[in-house]
Amino acid sequence: MAGLSEIRPYFRSHMDALNYKEHKDAFNYENIPSTIINKSYHLDTGTGGRKGEYTNGSQDIEHDCVVRVFFKGYRYPALAIDEAMSSYDLILARILSAENRLQVGIKNIYLNDVSIKPYQASNDNLVLLEITFTCLMVICT
Repeated sequence: MAGLSEIRPYFRSHMDALNYKEHKDAFNYENIPSTIINKSYHLDTGTGGRKGEYTNGSQDIEHDCVVRVFFKGYRYPALAIDEAMSSYDLILARILSAENRLQVGIKNIYLNDVSIKPYQASNDNLVLLEITFTCLMVICT
C-alpha cells in the first residue's frame, strides 16, 4: 500500500541523485547557510486533500510538494537563471518519469507551477527555482 509518507523520500532520492544537497530545515527555507546555498534544495509538503474517486476501500488523495532549488549568480545573475532553466528540465524529466514514480506506488505526479525569481528582493545575485508538484496517491482504508 502506498502512503503519503512516501512523497518526501521520493523527491529527496531523486534530487540527491541529481547531485543537489538538501537544506533540511523543516519550514524556513530562507535560513539556508551560505556554505551550501549553491545547488541545494528544500522540500516543502504543504497542502493536500481528497480528490476524485473514493470507495469504501480506497480514496484518491492529492498532496503538493514544493521543490526549491538555489543557485548563486555571483556577478552575473543571468547565468544563474540559465542554470536554473537547465536544472528545471533535468528535474522534470526525473521526477515525472513514470518508471521512477510507479516504483513507489505514486499513481501520478504532475507539474502545478514553476517560478524563477530572486532569492530575496534585496539579493538578486541568488536565484530561486521553485517547482510545485501535485502527487496523486490511492490510499486503501
